[in-house]
Amino acid sequence: METEKEAGPAGGGPPRGRRTPGAGLPARTLLARGSAVVGAVGVIFAIAIPLGANSSTLVPTPAGSADVDAAAPSAASGAAGASVEAVPGTPAPRGAGTGRDPVTIDEAATARQLALDPAFVAAGRDVSGEPGPEYLSFELEDPLPGEAGKDAPRRAAVYFYNYADDTLVKRVVNLTTGQVERTAAAPGMQPPASPTETATAFALFLAAPESAEFKEGFRKLAGAELTSPDQVVTNGMTYVAGPADVGAEECGEHRCLQFITQLPDDGPFIDITGYVVDLSTKTVAQLK
Repeated sequence: METEKEAGPAGGGPPRGRRTPGAGLPARTLLARGSAVVGAVGVIFAIAIPLGANSSTLVPTPAGSADVDAAAPSAASGAAGASVEAVPGTPAPRGAGTGRDPVTIDEAATARQLALDPAFVAAGRDVSGEPGPEYLSFELEDPLPGEAGKDAPRRAAVYFYNYADDTLVKRVVNLTTGQVERTAAAPGMQPPASPTETATAFALFLAAPESAEFKEGFRKLAGAELTSPDQVVTNGMTYVAGPADVGAEECGEHRCLQFITQLPDDGPFIDITGYVVDLSTKTVAQLK
């Protein structure tokens, strides 16, 4: 297995109040970090990550509803027990893909299982601190130079966030041979949040004293006390601190989320974008 050390964008990022670009961008965006000095030599590293959106949304689920992805195979480790999901708003093809067709749900589930080998699981931690990095997303990997045409091997790129060292990890799995061919690790990169990350971050916010104003706003609008996160539609967005931000300066190197919250059934919004949850430290900060 080949391992590449790659770095993300240097310290910078969207200014305060702005998040990673969202829908409408190409499926793959190359994010490069500035020079990293090794000895006397300046080296530029880069990693490509998917940026179809910058957020995940938690919608209250009626009792008895079924998970449309429940049939997807789970990972070999409990570190990634959630089902593999398609890009929101797109069909979820099954079976084996061909040529340059997008990775199917079944291929993604297989690639995820193969990516989570015992050594990789042991070295990582998910958002809850359990063994194994946090699963984020998947996409079709580009062919290698010299591999052209419909007979080129199909490879899936599977993305994880490792909370053990705050790195984005990309593992490339050859869907033909079943081998993990490459691994790339990049600090300082913040792709879209997973639903599990959004749920964890929002629970941390609700448990913190900083949520008092939000709960009072909910009570006034809903006419009832907030007793469960399921009473709110929550959109969790990755947050990167800008140079002038105060209160969450480590966001970008750490995994941080902001929220847009709304009452169900297209109800009113409650603005809490002035608060940030640092999932790396499990703390809540108010931006100043």
